[in-house]
Amino acid sequence: MQTTTTVIDGRTEVLAALTDPDYAVPAPPDAAEGIGWLRAQVARFSAGPEHHRRRALAVAALDRVPPASLRARAFRLTRSPDAARVLPVRLLADALGLPGVRPEAVAVVAAAYHPHTDGGPAADLAVAELVRACGGLADEETAALIGLLVQAFAATEGLVRNALSRDREETAERLVAETVLADPPVRRTRRVHAGAVVELDLAGAGLGFGAGEHACPGREHALAIAAGIVAALR
Repeated sequence: MQTTTTVIDGRTEVLAALTDPDYAVPAPPDAAEGIGWLRAQVARFSAGPEHHRRRALAVAALDRVPPASLRARAFRLTRSPDAARVLPVRLLADALGLPGVRPEAVAVVAAAYHPHTDGGPAADLAVAELVRACGGLADEETAALIGLLVQAFAATEGLVRNALSRDREETAERLVAETVLADPPVRRTRRVHAGAVVELDLAGAGLGFGAGEHACPGREHALAIAAGIVAALR
């Protein structure tokens, strides 16, 4: 089993690793269903032609959703900090034409998304539920949609929470942008280099959305949702 042996920090060093093909994303084993199937089908944990094909599916889905519309709806629908916890995934699911998605199911999948976490039967059942909510076909396009929802729940919700904790008299957009640099919700990411798992300090490097081929494709959408919620709650 691969173990984490090194933490890479410093903006230059982290950026170099994120853009170096010798630092590969950890590849999960293939699986026919459940959380194992999702990990094996999303761009997040893919490389080479598979990554490019799967990322293109996620980007195409996001291209149908103007970030400004998400910002406006987030501002209009935000009523309380508690409601804001599930609002990012609700907004994105509706915008993607997936009104049947339950944020509770996305939360279970998000907690077990990474290959080094223990999914268990609950995660498998939640993935199956989300496949049905996305049309019922367990293919790469469905996996791409679920991956986007997972990111909206975990990372965007965290971005909102961290931004609201910063006591600053600034516009919502500026506050969210500063939070990405100073206190991003995704603080580290993993790569495999020379057979060993290394962790890259995204927070310390000021690279909250990553960089290179695996940079977050939903950056503008996340910023828009977060700004709308933060503006409504300040």
